[in-house]
Amino acid sequence: MGTELYARGISYERCFEHLNLTNPELIKSIHLDYVAAGAQIIETNTFGANRYRLAEHGLENQVVEINRAGAKIARDVRDLSEQPIFLAGNIGPLGSPLAPIGNIQPADARAAFAEQTEALLQSGVDLLIIETMSDLAEMREALMAVRSVTDLPVVALMTFGEDGTIISGEDAHAVASTLRDLGANVFGVNCALGPASMFDVAKSMCKYSTEDFFVAVQPNAGLPRRVGNRFIYVATPEYFAEYTRRFLGIGIRLIGGCCGTTPRHIAAMHEVLSELAPTISPEADAQSNTTTLEALRERMQENAAQNTEEQPVTQLAARLQEGRFVISIEMSPPRSVKFTRFLQNATFIHESGADTINITDNAMARVRMNNVAAARLIQHNVGIETIVHFTPRDRNLMAVQSDVIGAYATEIRNILAVTGDPPSHGDFPNSTGIWDVDSIGLISILNNLNKGLDGNRRKLAASTSFFIGCAANPAATDLELELERLQRKITGGAQYIMTQPVFDAGTFMHFINKYQDLYGEISIPILVGLQPLHSYQQAEKFHNEVPGIVIPEEIRNRLRQAGEAGGAVGLEIIKELFDKLQPVVQGAYIMPLDRFELISELIPYIRQRTTRQ
Repeated sequence: MGTELYARGISYERCFEHLNLTNPELIKSIHLDYVAAGAQIIETNTFGANRYRLAEHGLENQVVEINRAGAKIARDVRDLSEQPIFLAGNIGPLGSPLAPIGNIQPADARAAFAEQTEALLQSGVDLLIIETMSDLAEMREALMAVRSVTDLPVVALMTFGEDGTIISGEDAHAVASTLRDLGANVFGVNCALGPASMFDVAKSMCKYSTEDFFVAVQPNAGLPRRVGNRFIYVATPEYFAEYTRRFLGIGIRLIGGCCGTTPRHIAAMHEVLSELAPTISPEADAQSNTTTLEALRERMQENAAQNTEEQPVTQLAARLQEGRFVISIEMSPPRSVKFTRFLQNATFIHESGADTINITDNAMARVRMNNVAAARLIQHNVGIETIVHFTPRDRNLMAVQSDVIGAYATEIRNILAVTGDPPSHGDFPNSTGIWDVDSIGLISILNNLNKGLDGNRRKLAASTSFFIGCAANPAATDLELELERLQRKITGGAQYIMTQPVFDAGTFMHFINKYQDLYGEISIPILVGLQPLHSYQQAEKFHNEVPGIVIPEEIRNRLRQAGEAGGAVGLEIIKELFDKLQPVVQGAYIMPLDRFELISELIPYIRQRTTRQ
């Protein structure tokens, strides 16, 4: 509903549920589109129509009116369509955590859920769907409230992580047992995950299903990609169709879609139920290489010569300026205060011959140790230089400057400026992003600090000497926007580029050539992103669900044909790709996804081809 409302001109700041009263025809038209696509259940536009969420818009006294109107609109749609569809009263989370973490007492939560349920029942819904709950305690209060006023069927859906647990820590068995005891008729998972990640969670949940207590899934359309101030979901209707087939195969009995799922996705799923095959889009042809490493070196040296201040450079900057090929390995910080294994892996990377380790900043909005602290642990205990990813997602302008100054004081000098993943799709779905600035604004702040100025260009007591990196996505959907942003990053002070994973040489070269056509040759070094794949399933998931990653059909087919030998074939693919890209890049940014044994083969291969004789 939110995706469709935004597409039709309603801003995210509006109260979507209030439209039940102010623009019922708009809500009705969206319901009708989903019914026409083949939906057999439609959910009322009441996800946030509880007293706490409505209070954010000053509408807490209109709970009854908004919920009754939402159910009436859905009932009118059924009458207009003359289809045998079911009306589900939609109940979402309260929007704030319960005590003791938050301020909402359990009894108050139960009263709020009961108030909403009673209002929905007054307009004649057929069932209730309680969804997008991340805390089992909140789900417990919602179910107890519903069961206190009705015996209608109840679908209870929670958000799980890829590790098979919900945010409050319970696994599928604990969730299933609790929901059944509390009176749910259907249990399952929605939101947070795309189809591939949700498949494994759903498969484990199916172990606890019975004929009168079965499993439902409603995945997101992949992970959102940020375009300007908007998030675009990347999973296609065809991809949803394929996973509909897979979900049915493991025994799922109720299937739908959550964030980003359009009527086209539902239509594709409906086709599978009618035994129609999805289509596959062809990939574009590769283009030839035209740029040389020597030209990049010359431009980089010219760029470096413009900096006349005598400031210390990092080892990374020195290696690049000398024309030495750089290899950086990505690591994620630990998920707790324990870091022994983390340092063991960093030591293995160092001893394998990497030049630097780059450390993510709560990637995918999953909570981990602060990466500046993790970087300091590595530099102090292992002795290899680090690159710290830094995002303004979690920090306002004051905190951004405070944190990077603190990082500099603890000898963290290489910074990769990134915008960051939406926090609502990570470990804490009720949290919000800040983004006072994006990655371009962050680069400007870092550049000012290098000049001894703060964000307001006021003189500081001392200047920094950050080596500033920026990200680029050669496979971006909106290529001209990506190129325009890259140009702004470079002119704003970026000194090196680290790309998203590249899987097609032609796509990469088209990106380079297009930039040259628009803005001239790239004046700073590029570290190309390389991500070894280990299976066809992984390739399919990345291609269809992860923003910014495009994996050619040819590669996915090779991995599919490789079967259990997918890991070895994945390495072959990366080596072949590197051989094509090596003449035009100055470094490799390897993302092993914690499979660090891969680098013991990959680093020597790269060194053999890039070491000057």
